[in-house]
Amino acid sequence: MKHPQPRTVGLVGGLVGLAAAGTAVGVAATRAASSRVRADKVGPVPGALPLPDITDQPAEVQRAEDPLGTGSRPADRTALVPASDGVLLHVEEVGPRDAPLTVVLVHGYTLSMASWTFQRRDLARELATANGHAPRARIVLYDQRGHGASGRGDAEHSTVDQLAQDLVSVLDARVPRGPVVLVGHSMGGMTVLQLAARRPDLFGDRVVGVGLVSTSAGGLEDLDLGLPGVLTRVRAAVFPVAGFVMRHRPTFAEWVRRSAADVVSWATRALSFAGEDVDPRLVDYVDAMIGGTPVEVIAEFYPAIVGLDAEAAIEPLAHVPVLVLTGDEDKLIPQGHSDRLVAELTAAGARDVRYRVVPHSGHLVLLEHPDEVTGAITELVRRAVAR
Repeated sequence: MKHPQPRTVGLVGGLVGLAAAGTAVGVAATRAASSRVRADKVGPVPGALPLPDITDQPAEVQRAEDPLGTGSRPADRTALVPASDGVLLHVEEVGPRDAPLTVVLVHGYTLSMASWTFQRRDLARELATANGHAPRARIVLYDQRGHGASGRGDAEHSTVDQLAQDLVSVLDARVPRGPVVLVGHSMGGMTVLQLAARRPDLFGDRVVGVGLVSTSAGGLEDLDLGLPGVLTRVRAAVFPVAGFVMRHRPTFAEWVRRSAADVVSWATRALSFAGEDVDPRLVDYVDAMIGGTPVEVIAEFYPAIVGLDAEAAIEPLAHVPVLVLTGDEDKLIPQGHSDRLVAELTAAGARDVRYRVVPHSGHLVLLEHPDEVTGAITELVRRAVAR
């Protein structure tokens, strides 16, 4: 039998490493995503998850159609919003169109809006009608470019700055009036931070609250993924090679990703979650999404994420209520990044910052401990309205 050449082994190792890193930083969301239909070719399509409401169906049907048992929450409205460069962004809305407040949920790297599936269900229920816990509001979710059902732009637009411009496009098209609370996870949080740096004028009257879940304002170039020093050095050596192959030899990269599915699945569980007792269906749900995010997209956005510097966002955020939330065992964006955000906001004079560290949780805290995240967002909305 022929043995693989050292060069091939290095490329395979690099690809697996980069795919695993992309998975854990924020992987997208369903088995259906692997056969995703591009919005820019066919027009509006429903998001992969949550699935249509099946709560009235027999239990065995619910298990087959809703593998996480979320109960689902279908969109009340869907739309395609053109970005500044013409890329079509897939948007879904949940809740009354005339609600006085809008909550926009922004997903992370290689994720889709479906990463918010539990919050989409439970937060929508909390905000459906005005009550003692939270005001009446609607939820807007969208797939970031190259992710989920949204279109994909040119490589040069795979930047956090472009993602911030995309968020402005969504706000202009779907939330043209009224106060907004922005909540981002991982790269979604970086998108919100970059928007604050680019458009500080929006924060105060227009954007009245911000939630930053498992995110960072920069300094990720030294990310060690919780690995020993020697493996960190290997990763630093192979990632540039892996990124080159993923951008320029995507067919080969996809083959490697499929061939290394077990390794990637192990990485998903080890790096994305903290608990040993994570429901296997949840791991499958997250793991399957890797196949729906093109390897070129993973490679193109990676440098933008690790090179982010959003320090200019701190001052604008000091004028609105802020939630900073993280898992205490996050290996991808360790708790120290959230500690730093809170310290910098406090130093900038912020008077309404709440910091929540969720015990025994990893990077995908919104899926691992959804009730904690939903409760924290509900509290943020209530604080924003009170101001």
